[in-house]
Amino acid sequence: MMDKIIHKIALVIATIFHGISSLFGLRHRYVFTRDNRVRFRYILPMALVILVVPFVLAYYFGGDSKPVAMTENGTAYEMRDYISVQGPITSLVLPAVKPPYVPTTKEKTIALGKGDTVAGLLQEKGVSGDQAYDAVKALSKHIDPRRVKSGQKFFMRLEPAAGGAYDLANLTMEIDAIKTVDIALQDDVYRSKVIEKNVTKFERAGKVTIENSFFGSTLKAGIPTNIAGEMMQIYSFDIDFQRDIRRDDKLEVLYETYETDEGEVIKTGKVLYAKLTNRGKDIPMYRFKMRSGKIDYFDPKGRSVRKQLMKTPIDGARMSSGYGMRRHPVLGYGKMHKGVDFAARTGTPIYAAGDGVIERANWFSSYGKYIRIRHNGTLKTAYAHLNGFAKGIKAGKRVEQGQVIGYVGTTGRSTGPHLHYEVMLNGKQVNPNRVDLPTGEQLTGKEFESFKAQKRAMDQMYAAKRKDLKVASTTQ
Repeated sequence: MMDKIIHKIALVIATIFHGISSLFGLRHRYVFTRDNRVRFRYILPMALVILVVPFVLAYYFGGDSKPVAMTENGTAYEMRDYISVQGPITSLVLPAVKPPYVPTTKEKTIALGKGDTVAGLLQEKGVSGDQAYDAVKALSKHIDPRRVKSGQKFFMRLEPAAGGAYDLANLTMEIDAIKTVDIALQDDVYRSKVIEKNVTKFERAGKVTIENSFFGSTLKAGIPTNIAGEMMQIYSFDIDFQRDIRRDDKLEVLYETYETDEGEVIKTGKVLYAKLTNRGKDIPMYRFKMRSGKIDYFDPKGRSVRKQLMKTPIDGARMSSGYGMRRHPVLGYGKMHKGVDFAARTGTPIYAAGDGVIERANWFSSYGKYIRIRHNGTLKTAYAHLNGFAKGIKAGKRVEQGQVIGYVGTTGRSTGPHLHYEVMLNGKQVNPNRVDLPTGEQLTGKEFESFKAQKRAMDQMYAAKRKDLKVASTTQ
């Protein structure tokens, strides 16, 4: 039985060998005797070669293909299936040779994590210590690496070097929306430079019909948020944007933008002209620089829109309680409310209602954190329940109208975050909405003539730019 198995194995090997030998022109008698018996003295060494060599080649060349043998009828067999091949093998296909590995350039964007240093991050990404140090040294010519904040992104390019290593060939980082610092390896030295985008100033026009909130409508009409905020401050001497704005009120505006050659808006500039139509009444205003260097907004007759006090010293707040008798929300009984409350989120900025000097900025009884400003010999304003004071705000500090002095909170006797705002005439609290305050200055003479010329230019510019505009009707 064993002899038959051995003879069968030998016959298969001989068949394989015969197929291969025919490729090299070997004769039949080198494999078989005259009576077709296998010549073992040839077959055994060749069997070893046939079975081992293809696997050795596959191991060293690492191709994905496997050694394949082809029979006369075209059937392909893997090497492990040789033992079951029926019929002579006519060809042997060896594995495809995988090309040698060639290092390539690596490009990646990395971000500084909390507690990371720039040099440490570079080394973590495969840059040598010396190169990381030299690259950071080049970076420090334009920005202090210690002040680079967590989350800052870098673009890095690594090039193959000798011995399978990589060199940091290029590192870039955005300093701001306009400037980018670029560090490149040149002649084994890191050289840095600042690349600035070309920025051009444009005048843009906007037009909107308001159906709901002022901010929501202007935003959906494509008017930048800070432009809308500036208009709210300009009009705040006459308009309470929480109570006075109505459905179908309209707004026109001409403002500056600073844009790159690709059309990216880097920042917005000043409002040059605006016209708010409130309850059917047009309120136009124009930006004008006076001979003294002071810049203000004026109506078509040359009268400043600025009054001694702003009507509301906070943006986007809802009046939650007016001036007069009310049931106190904490004490539970009727009590005179000698100010106006504006409900807003904690941290909302509070503005100085007018130019003046701070009399006090500290904790004051049930008012909590409190600021009082003296505007002249008879007029003062007060701001209570603050979450905190703006930087530099203290007694004796001079402030300007519209300057941030503190932030909404709920300190003292308070049921929720809001601003309690008071106006005092001759030491007595009065209704802020009924106090009669003087308006700003009036342009005269040559200065008024200069203003009228500039006004005509602004009207013409807006008319030219509004041709492509359609009234945007939006809801929030």
